[in-house]
Amino acid sequence: MRASLPKPPRRRFQPSSSQTLLAAFLSVSSILLICGALLVFAEVTLGLLGLGDDEYIKVDPILGISHLENKWVDFRQEGFSRTKISSAGLRDIEHQLAKPTGVQRIAFLGDSKTQALQVSLEDTFVRLVENNLNAQEDQKKFETINFGMSNYGLVQYFVNYLARVRPYSPDVTVVVYHIFDSRDNFPRFGQQTLPSPTLSLNNRDELAIDYHFLDAWLHTDGAKYMIASEWLRRNSHLFQALSADDFMLRTSSKWYTNISAKLMAPFSGSIENTLAHVPLSELGSYDSQRKAICDETRALDKQVSHDDIWMWTVKPRLGKIDAPGIDEHDSFKLSNDTARPEVNLAGRVFRMLNLACRNAGSKLVIVTLPAPDNMLFYVKEIQALKKLAAQEGITIIDANAQFPSLSPMEQSPLYYRSHFTPAGHRKLANIITEGLKPILNK
Repeated sequence: MRASLPKPPRRRFQPSSSQTLLAAFLSVSSILLICGALLVFAEVTLGLLGLGDDEYIKVDPILGISHLENKWVDFRQEGFSRTKISSAGLRDIEHQLAKPTGVQRIAFLGDSKTQALQVSLEDTFVRLVENNLNAQEDQKKFETINFGMSNYGLVQYFVNYLARVRPYSPDVTVVVYHIFDSRDNFPRFGQQTLPSPTLSLNNRDELAIDYHFLDAWLHTDGAKYMIASEWLRRNSHLFQALSADDFMLRTSSKWYTNISAKLMAPFSGSIENTLAHVPLSELGSYDSQRKAICDETRALDKQVSHDDIWMWTVKPRLGKIDAPGIDEHDSFKLSNDTARPEVNLAGRVFRMLNLACRNAGSKLVIVTLPAPDNMLFYVKEIQALKKLAAQEGITIIDANAQFPSLSPMEQSPLYYRSHFTPAGHRKLANIITEGLKPILNK
């Protein structure tokens, strides 16, 4: 019987180096394809669900910030709206630059209450004023344009008129004035989250637009990040959704803030280095426009009165005070001493704006928005503005006096928290409409 031969040992397959590289490449490619497919799926899904359109702000070297043009925006922080920012960067419908024949144009300047992202576009008081005026029996046609932007103050209203509003040739320019607008004239380092052009006064009492504070901010990581991420903030639903969640968690969760800081610590150096090399040239050329604004401001300031408009005085109390600390009288005097220079400077800016409007054939109107009942100094501020209006031929529409009690605002059907509900916009639109009729019917 023949003995069986032993089986040869099985040789293990040893891939060549080129085969190993090919397998690794295919594995990495597969992972990248899967990740890419997941990202596309997430983008499409968020788009179909109407999520991830939270960003609407871009860096603006003239005004500090402005809207991202042609950008869909979902706003959920207070109320709700879904709106497409216009091609001109306005929270409004499209408007052609040239004024149509036979139409009276009304431009509205203001902050977030005028921007009104909390309600749908058709419910904003700016749109409602146009509807109210065009519903009149006469054949006149009216067009309202909304130049409102969140975080804007009085200096930005003035600069915005010179730079962006005036080319639209409005017949009436309406400044929708809020209680804190006069406090934004000078830079307050550490208090402003989004800087703006400010005012400066030299020792000869000459007023100028000052861009030093804004320029300092443009060189920060925060501004450079906004510039570098603009494409993603315009186009990526996923990026916007993650950014919104990150912002919400950073402002509400210390645990999240601490963990994210530890996770990002190893990359902080490379991130800072990358941001440091983001060129400001991406903002375009703006030196000549800034110079034109500054030159016109100096010229206007030389032509207007610098007289004070603040009328209220709280005299220092005489005699010894036994009670420790600051009592009510001292508190009033401190507030008065703070408000006086701010309001007087606001009056000076309004005089310049009124002259610029008059030179362009536009009538200036100031609408004083309502504030809670305990804002005593705002009432005094409105009185000062009425004094100014009488001197300069400016129309004042005092919405503060015509609104019902608003203390606290959260309990009023006219407000969500600090911004108007659709009912509040209708109320304000009716007040503004009636206030404008005597001007427009002349």
